[in-house]
Amino acid sequence: MKILSVCLNPTFQYTLCIPSLTLGEVNRATAHYLDVAGKGMNTARIITQLGEEAIWLSHLGGSRINEMLDLCSRDNVEVLWADSKREMRSCITILSDGATTELVQEPYPVDASVERPIRELFEANYRSCDAMVIAGTRAPGYSEEIYTDFVRMAKAAGLFVLLDIKGDDLKACLPYGVDVIKPNLSEAAQTFLSLEVGETEDTSSLKEKIVPFMAEIYRTYKTASVFTRGGFDVWAYGPSFFTVPVERVKAVNTIGSGDSFNGALTVELLRGSDLQHAVARATAVATMNAKTLRPGTIIDRGERCIERNSEQSH
Repeated sequence: MKILSVCLNPTFQYTLCIPSLTLGEVNRATAHYLDVAGKGMNTARIITQLGEEAIWLSHLGGSRINEMLDLCSRDNVEVLWADSKREMRSCITILSDGATTELVQEPYPVDASVERPIRELFEANYRSCDAMVIAGTRAPGYSEEIYTDFVRMAKAAGLFVLLDIKGDDLKACLPYGVDVIKPNLSEAAQTFLSLEVGETEDTSSLKEKIVPFMAEIYRTYKTASVFTRGGFDVWAYGPSFFTVPVERVKAVNTIGSGDSFNGALTVELLRGSDLQHAVARATAVATMNAKTLRPGTIIDRGERCIERNSEQSH
């Protein structure tokens, strides 16, 4: 099968291992790694690691285009891209004292000329795919209609569609027959309840408020809802409500776990699994990602954070 992963917000992802992070001091990394990321690229990488074909549609730009393409080739992900005429952002993950800290650079607005070739690339390729995943916030500069147009066209062509987006973009796409929505619970609460909830917060108290929205979405659009909740059990609805527990493990790097969930859930549903089995499998894959050092992968390359000798000078 072939899956089109759309992410209009690419990034270079640096992972730094710092044994003990001290604010206001020089902190030296004992190990560092570079990957291509962004929710759609992480999703595409997982799909390929699960044995299926993934195509990533995005913009690239600036002085590091070839570097990004080389990294994508290493991950066996085909890239459909247009030139944004802007530098691509970089984000930094700091692994320190057993915690994952994410430093996010917001993207530069893309040049107004980039949307037309992105749409042309989509139109030339979507019919050859079995499914489409749209993941992540679109960079500034794109029209508000681009995601809804992609969903409308994909569903008219009979593709399976999973969305991991939020806010007005998510709500605007629902009338076109989306198969599954998969924001995390924090994003869902903000989108449907206008509530600000932390991504690692225990949100059990919100169940009585959010489940009716999940039920209404299914009744109105026949769209299943799957809301991940970090280390807490997953909430899902379609055609009824159920939960799936999350294995308690010692996480190494949680970045990309939600995207790993996206890729595995899409693959399992396309292979014919029912929703509950697919969510359970996706949860297991997300846990595998959390146990690896690099983002959005279930392949352990044997890389490790190096503990600094306590006598080593800073």
